[in-house]
Amino acid sequence: MTVLTATADLQSEFRDLLEAAAAAHAGDLHIRLEGDVAKVFATLRGQATAVIEWPAVRCESFLSAVFGLCDKADAFAYGTARNMRLSGERFTLPGKVTGCLVQFLPPSDGGRVLVVRINYEGDACCGSCGG
Repeated sequence: MTVLTATADLQSEFRDLLEAAAAAHAGDLHIRLEGDVAKVFATLRGQATAVIEWPAVRCESFLSAVFGLCDKADAFAYGTARNMRLSGERFTLPGKVTGCLVQFLPPSDGGRVLVVRINYEGDACCGSCGG
């Protein structure tokens, strides 16, 4: 029961983060590991801006919670590269967000472990996401 509550709390935290990014019309969100710290960035007007810092050990459970919100989510394996989508199938997307491409990446010092590319109504699709 505690695991489900923790996952639900982390999913709510991700929803809040995505809503804040959408309100600022961020192009993406990403998490980078830097030693014992995980830094959450939003890209605003082409500039990566740090928004939150956590202990790096928190990433595995946070990424698992985000994975659980993705379309057709199955078993999450931390450290495995996966490309997923958020279309609103499992939760309501904020505002004018039409979907997100979500990339889970293997952890490395100074490297990204999560990239969430945010698509908005009216954005032209390059075709790389299948949208």
